[in-house]
Amino acid sequence: MKVLMVISQFYPIIGGAEKQSLLLAQKLVEKGMGVQIVTGWWKWGTPQREIINGIPVIRNFTFWGMFGIKGLRTLGALIYMGSLGVYLLLNGRTYDLIHVHQVLFPAFVSVFIGKKFLRKNVIVKNSVSGLISDIKQLKKFPLGSLQLKYLIKKIDCIVTVSADAENEFKSIGYPESRIMYIPNGVSVPLKGKNNYDRVVQVLTVGRLDNQKGIDVLLKAWASVVDVEKGLKLLVLGSGPQKAELKKLTASLGVSHSVEFKGLVHNTEDYFSSADIFVLPSRAEGLSNALLEAMSYGTPCVATKVGGTTEVFGLNPETNIKRGGYAVARNGVAVNPDDVKGLSEGILYLVGNKGAREEIGKRARIFIKENYSIDLIAEKYIELYQNILKSKPFWIMKRH
Repeated sequence: MKVLMVISQFYPIIGGAEKQSLLLAQKLVEKGMGVQIVTGWWKWGTPQREIINGIPVIRNFTFWGMFGIKGLRTLGALIYMGSLGVYLLLNGRTYDLIHVHQVLFPAFVSVFIGKKFLRKNVIVKNSVSGLISDIKQLKKFPLGSLQLKYLIKKIDCIVTVSADAENEFKSIGYPESRIMYIPNGVSVPLKGKNNYDRVVQVLTVGRLDNQKGIDVLLKAWASVVDVEKGLKLLVLGSGPQKAELKKLTASLGVSHSVEFKGLVHNTEDYFSSADIFVLPSRAEGLSNALLEAMSYGTPCVATKVGGTTEVFGLNPETNIKRGGYAVARNGVAVNPDDVKGLSEGILYLVGNKGAREEIGKRARIFIKENYSIDLIAEKYIELYQNILKSKPFWIMKRH
């Protein structure tokens, strides 16, 4: 079976969707499938064609970005839609199925060309739900609402990574029978954390922008280190708010306890040595960084957004009061944009060795049994096969 994966941007641009698509592609190839990734050519100096970790990658012309012309992103996206459409028309028949990552403008092109001209099955994986959901982002694009209406009618299957995302698509009229829940996957390390005696390092990983809520974490951190001296917060990632966040760190008087590491490609050492992981996001699909931290057995504090509810084993009906937190089976959940709640959640884990160890060890087992990339790849293979054979995929186990 040959699968064409389509994603709007890809390496060297790194984000959750990019990491997940590459990880899944690698695992599918290991299992004997043919996979190729098609993306936009957004950066000058990157090759149009290359092999990344054994996966062929083709970049289609975008104009904007690769020539460093700012303020023309929409024009670049429109040009990319055209170049992607041409690529699909010329090469799409060589693939058995098209798998699109993110319900954004490349999904419209892929579904339109794939269904109308190629007669190919197309599945689309949702990326983000909530505050900046795929649905909301697509609606902001020129003719985005019309694109969304078309997608609702024509997509063979939407893959969601959380119950929140599933509910969002049902609310706009997409049939529940064509929604498939397959969460993100993670490579589970052979060895997990075995020392929970004390807390020294607290870790967060994410793009430095408004969505990831690092500003909320820094404000909460000021309260944390006021109570627990000697802690160190490591921030991994880069982004447009880097200077602003460093300025906020200084104004809060916590520069001595916060270290910005920038973009880090090999994060294994950081995850393995962290005593607590924090995800302060305002919106997520299902955080790769959270899955990675849990796979090491690191106790986690995370905002109740996207797939956090499922991965923590938190009752969806749980109402977390502002300024408070909820101790779930696999992690500590807090409300987004709640500085006090986040600081209290962190302090709870800092001060409770037993809770850290129990939560961390349970989380590692849970991830290994439910979110390993090997298991997730098998679910995708089953989905592909059922769609190609016109079998009802809703009979697959969804949760």
